[in-house]
Parts: sequence; C-alpha cells; structure tokens
Amino acid sequence: MNTNDYGVTDDMLNYDNLKVGGFITTMQRDVIPTDAAAGDYQEAQNLAGDIFAGYMGAINDKFVANNFYDLNHQVRWKDRAFKVAFEKVMPAWKMVSEKAEKNSIEYALSLVLKVAAMHRLADYYGPLPYNEFGKGLITTPYDAMDVVYETFFKELNEAIAIIEDFVEKTPEAHPLKNYDLVYGGDFTKWLKFANSLKLRLAMHTVYVDKDKAKQYAKEAVTSGVMETVEDNAQLASANGLTVYNPLKKIWYDYSDTRMGANMQSFLTGYDDARISSYFRLSTFKEKKNGYFGVRNGVNINAKNNYLPLSVPNIEAENPVRWMCVSEVYFLRAEGALRGWVKEMKGNAKDLYETGIQLSFKDWGATMRADYLTNESKIPAEFIDQVGGNDIKKGDPSLSTITIPWKESDGFEKNLERIITQKWIAMFPDGQEAWTEFRRTDYPKVFPVIVNNSGNTIDTDLQIRRMTFPQSEYDNNTVEVTKAISLLGGPDTGGTKLWWDKKER
Repeated sequence: MNTNDYGVTDDMLNYDNLKVGGFITTMQRDVIPTDAAAGDYQEAQNLAGDIFAGYMGAINDKFVANNFYDLNHQVRWKDRAFKVAFEKVMPAWKMVSEKAEKNSIEYALSLVLKVAAMHRLADYYGPLPYNEFGKGLITTPYDAMDVVYETFFKELNEAIAIIEDFVEKTPEAHPLKNYDLVYGGDFTKWLKFANSLKLRLAMHTVYVDKDKAKQYAKEAVTSGVMETVEDNAQLASANGLTVYNPLKKIWYDYSDTRMGANMQSFLTGYDDARISSYFRLSTFKEKKNGYFGVRNGVNINAKNNYLPLSVPNIEAENPVRWMCVSEVYFLRAEGALRGWVKEMKGNAKDLYETGIQLSFKDWGATMRADYLTNESKIPAEFIDQVGGNDIKKGDPSLSTITIPWKESDGFEKNLERIITQKWIAMFPDGQEAWTEFRRTDYPKVFPVIVNNSGNTIDTDLQIRRMTFPQSEYDNNTVEVTKAISLLGGPDTGGTKLWWDKKER
C-alpha cells in the first residue's frame, strides 16, 4: 500500500551496493574538487594552494587587484572550497553513514574519504562546523582545529580497524568495485592509503604535540603504509564513469595558469628530468626554448604576454592525484630525522633517497646518475621572461639547498632537503604543498610582488590560511563569529593555524 509499483525499493538498492555506491563515488570526486566547469577546482585548488605553494602562477589580467595571488581575499572565491565540502562531500558521507551498517566496509571507506577531503578544508580555513554537521541544528557551531583533528584520528582509527579485519578475512574481495574510482574496490590498498593519510596528519601536528604525533605515526607505519608506485591514490575514469582532470581546462581552455617561478628555479637548477613530465617547453617565438614560469603577485597588465610561458603537462585523461608513495617515504624520512628510526622502519637517509627514486619512477623520468651525490647543483636564479621580476643570487627567498644527504649538516638543513624533494614530488597537489610550506618553512617560496592584503598578511611570512567564507557570515553569522575566537587571532590570511607552531 502507498508504494510506487515502478519505483526502486530498498532491497533493490542493496544489490551490488547501489544504495551507498553512488555516494562513495560522489565523495571521491570531491576529495580534490574535479568540477572544472562549475569553477570548483579553479577557485578551491588552483587559485589557492597551487599558487600559494609556488607550483603555478595565475596570468588572467581580469584578476588584477581582486584575487588570491596578490593576497586580496575579499573576492568570494574563498567560499568555493567550503561550498564543495559541505554541499557535496559531507551530505554524501551522511547518506552512507545512515544507510550502511556501522561496522561495514562501506561505512569505513566513507570515513576515510571524509577525512581525506575535510583535512584539506581544515588546513585551508582552520576551525570547521564539523562534529555537529547533519544533526538537524538550525545553525552549526564550529569546532576548534585541534578538536577537528582529534576527530580525524578517531575516524581513521575506526576505519582502519574495520578495513584490517575485512582484509584479513576476505583479502580477495572487491566490494564497491563498480563505484570505486581509486582502487577498484581493493581494500588492501585502501588500508595502505588510510594509514598513509594518518601518517600525513600525524606529521602535520608535530610542532604542537610531538609525542602524540610520534604515536600516530608509529601506528600508521606498523599497520602498513604505501610502499610502491602501484599504491598511489589517484582518481581515474573507470566502469563507464569519466574523470576529467580539471587542470587541463584551467591551463588550456581558460589559459589562466602557467608554471610557477619556484618550479622553474628548483627543476632547472637541479637539472631535474621530471621537468618535462610536469611542464611543457615555452612557446616564445623570439627566445630560445626553455621552461619558464611566472612569479605570483605580479601586476598582469596583458595576459597575452604570459601565454607563451610553460604550461602544466596535464591532459584531461590524466588521473587526479591525491597522494603518492614518494610523499609517504618523505614523511617517514622526517620522522626518522626526528629520532623515530625504529618507528619509521628505516633511517632518514635511506627513506629520503628512496622517496626521490620512486618519484622519478612514478613520473617515468630518468634520474641523472649523480642526482643523489652531486653537491654543485642548487636552485637556479629566476629570470623573468616577461616583467623583470627576477630573483637573483643572494636574495633570501632563493634556496641554496643541495640534494645529497649529509648527516653533518644537522637537523634543520636536512629537514629542508626532505621537504624540498617532497614539494617537488607532490606536484601538482598545491594544497598539501602549501600546508608543508606553512608547517616547516620549506621549501623557500618566492614572496608576492604586490601585496593587496591591507597589511593583514606579512609579505615575507606569506599567507597562512584562507579567511572564513562570506557565505558563512551571511547564513551562519553567530557561529562563524564565535569561530573567530577559536583561531587565536583575527579572521585574516595572516593568522596562523593551530598546527603552525614552528619557532622561527
């Protein structure tokens, strides 16, 4: 009675995980926003983390004086990441949490995806309306960032326990394979990713609670992290579902982004063969062939002048990278450098060098025979091919770090080595690279030329966070106003996040 004879029943939705499968796919598509046409990727990722990390530079002259790359955050681009997370990712997670059994593998995967997406948002803004989401409140209160992170670890631990049990009992089973665009339902790989994500977040917190960071890192490595290129977490087309890498639209259809000046400096200075995997040769007609980038915070008067600069070597069919195995080795190398050699299952030098080797393998690039031993190669001066905004030898923002591991150099210099190579290897994920720059001060990123932040962001310290969305001030006014007190400073791009506590 009162049923639609032609409708879909709950029993039907249980077939092949259809009830939750679609929501899993939805979450996966927005761990890193992939909707380029709607502006999700450009505003949430490319015009923020990609630029702040020094990976790429924006060249659209229509952005002048009202954009992120000169540190003016009045523009409502800052709303986009929040919108994607709370209108797409979190509602999809909520549906899985309600429809799936609490100890099911589907529920566990939804927790991993939730943390994979939402830690990026926390590292973007700071406090979030996280723990009370979806509880039917008229307005949603914010949680302090340390509280949000503790929930992340709790959720990952819960998911890891479920996945460990599932893999132990049914290692060959591939549920959700028709909806999983990352590992095709292979939960042995999902377990490695969940632990690697836990290791990443543990290292994020090392300057606020070293002991707890060490414990989480040890647990992650013990349970099992990524070890081979085949373990990489990346979103790709499968099962008739198409993933269009949104970076292609940004550099090709919009012609809005080009190689960053820092990428030019590091990759050309190190004579690094990955440069041709990451970028394409410039198309200047009157200049010799080469890889040329643009500094951020430049006054772009004419976009056409910058179009010939090197573009990302990313096509529509390329997977969207979430995390690569080389990052995991660099995380372990940092842990070992901090004295956690046993816990990280290796010494810092070996883990560091393995991370580099795997990155070259990952990108199909040939590593120079003396790459790990040549002490003469250092980041190159940046000579601006368009506007004269050079970075010359002696400039404090120009790194002089060499590649070969040297125990005698001590902690800080070897940390710079690890993070610099990690920064190179994580391309094109500028969001995570920006997080590592803020956390460690490495690698050295060139400051903006023009700072339109209204003195809220120190040009040398650079941007530390994104300000809360205007949409929250419009629709969740009371709670976002309360959230400012959780920041430890004003709602500006110059206020440091909770984990940004390195003594300088």
